[in-house]
Amino acid sequence: MRFGIFIYLACLLAACSSKKNHVQPVLPTAAVAEVHEMVSDTMLYYSRGACFGMCPIFELTVMKDGRAFYLGKNHVDRIGRFQAMVSYTDVQQVLSKAKEIGYFELKAEYDNESVHDLPDIITGVAHEGKLHRVRNRYKGPAALRMLYTELDSLIEKQDWKPFGSLKQE
Repeated sequence: MRFGIFIYLACLLAACSSKKNHVQPVLPTAAVAEVHEMVSDTMLYYSRGACFGMCPIFELTVMKDGRAFYLGKNHVDRIGRFQAMVSYTDVQQVLSKAKEIGYFELKAEYDNESVHDLPDIITGVAHEGKLHRVRNRYKGPAALRMLYTELDSLIEKQDWKPFGSLKQE
């Protein structure tokens, strides 16, 4: 018993005296989404989160001035940070689709905590000066898929240029 206590104390002292570099924690996708939600000049936000399989994991933010930022994390063609300029026409196309499907009347969240292997899909679309945000993880309206298709098309149309480092995330 004394030997066990001795080992425990030795390990504790070694851990306390260790000089490891402090690593800043990485914000999870949901926390990053909350940060983007508060940015007043965000026009569009779209992210897909992890699942137990090969779900695409990325974030897209389009600002009101047309600047777009894409962060590809896993299971996507573009891994890393990218930026582009989105045309007014492309943004209007997404806004029209959002209005068509009744996006601004949707609930803020569709989820079932009992179901585990589903990715978060978070969208945000500016409307009347406010970013309306919808988190869809479980049984959201089928019409949301039409908005996802429009946003996926917007991503594919852009001339993305790499910038920054993924390590900053």
